[in-house]
Amino acid sequence: GQRMKKAVVKKQLYREQPFVIRRSASLLDDSWKDETILVQGIIDAYFIEDDEIVLVDYKTDKVSPGGEQDLIDLYHIQLEDYAAALERMLQKKVKETYIYSFTLRKMIPLS
Repeated sequence: GQRMKKAVVKKQLYREQPFVIRRSASLLDDSWKDETILVQGIIDAYFIEDDEIVLVDYKTDKVSPGGEQDLIDLYHIQLEDYAAALERMLQKKVKETYIYSFTLRKMIPLS
């Protein structure tokens, strides 16, 4: 009984976490070499597992069956920003990142 209870760890899901991250403006335009910009965003959801972060981003894009790679290609840079922001805020490592596609009704792992 007691040992079983300890084995079941309740994960808390954190939703809609706003963040701001500093980025080099040269990512947008090569001529802005020494400028920085602030990127604002909202992380849909994350939870902590074994003291590391699992990041989940919800997407409603219309995708054909088998279109998982299209979503990865479209959003992996955005999700790298989200991961970097979370790591900085929480001082923990993002161990896994997922896109949840409402169209495909599935989790798509990015890492």
